Amino acid sequence: VVAPDIEEVQFTRGQPLHFVATMETAPEFALPEYKGLRAQREVGGTTPADIERALQLFRERQKTFLTVDRAVKRGDVAVVSYTGSCEGKPITETAPTAKGLTENKSFWIETEKDSFLPGFSGQLLGAKAGEKRTVTIDFPANFMLPALAGKKGVYEVELVEVKEKLLPELDQKFAESWGAKDLAALREGVRADLQNEWNQTQNRKIRQQVTQALLQSVECDLPEVVVTGETRNLVYNIVSDNQQRGVSKEALDAEKDNIYATANNAARERVKAMFVFQKIAEAEGIRVEQRDILGRLQTLAAEHKMPVEKLFQELEKNHRLEEVVHRPILHDKVVDLLVQYAKIEDVLAPAKV
Repeated sequence: VVAPDIEEVQFTRGQPLHFVATMETAPEFALPEYKGLRAQREVGGTTPADIERALQLFRERQKTFLTVDRAVKRGDVAVVSYTGSCEGKPITETAPTAKGLTENKSFWIETEKDSFLPGFSGQLLGAKAGEKRTVTIDFPANFMLPALAGKKGVYEVELVEVKEKLLPELDQKFAESWGAKDLAALREGVRADLQNEWNQTQNRKIRQQVTQALLQSVECDLPEVVVTGETRNLVYNIVSDNQQRGVSKEALDAEKDNIYATANNAARERVKAMFVFQKIAEAEGIRVEQRDILGRLQTLAAEHKMPVEKLFQELEKNHRLEEVVHRPILHDKVVDLLVQYAKIEDVLAPAKV
């Protein structure tokens, strides 16, 4: 499954060439019965309450703020300036990268939820512009900055402004702002979108169920070199995603063992799926066609906003065409087959809270 490891090479003039090649081979296993796998599909759909919740989110996206001369109440935005300390010292002495937690001016905090630190906004309720308060914070044990986890923070806060959140009315003008001719049309559009999302979610869950049922019925030894390579790729992806979300290097270093364990478990599942799906594809005559490859390349190119030719060249240069293009296509085709022959039971969806 990978290039062999060559060692103990003996190469002398007039003598035969001798060497030892260690090879990782594909696992040997018998395919289980993969037609008739069981899965459950939740029966339900979009309710009027779902539609109203979605419309409320639409209103939130068009919210405006009005500066008011009164005390802060729940739902307002408190504009504050603050300095923070931990154990009597500026927070940056405990956590050097936490400049934003140490000091800030004219910082907006939504009081409807803990948008800054747990318990911070609740201690501002009832304050007026110009008022100063001391706010104490217990940093959670799982706080993203390990240096502060489980410790107490003290903030000297000055309330600069109180801003009241204003939401647009649900009327004709609001509907038109979302491209609908009237409110009834907007509600119908929202209902259709939510129902489509529900259907897609159910399809995704069914695919996950049949895939999991199949893989649980297969026991085989996996080539460790392939698992190691897949683990490395997943660790890179996890770290990159967290860095883009703003997680610090210190926080990632503190979690490196958990990150590796998570990646290794996922890698084993992926590698097993790769060999099992390949075997089913061979048994069923499932192939990846040129049009499949072109279609996936076009989709990926659109997502990355780059020409198809350039994406293809980069993937080919980095030897990732199999991983990024060919394997996912084959995976989807095999799962399509599993779902086609699956025994799907309809069950009542859990009540929504």
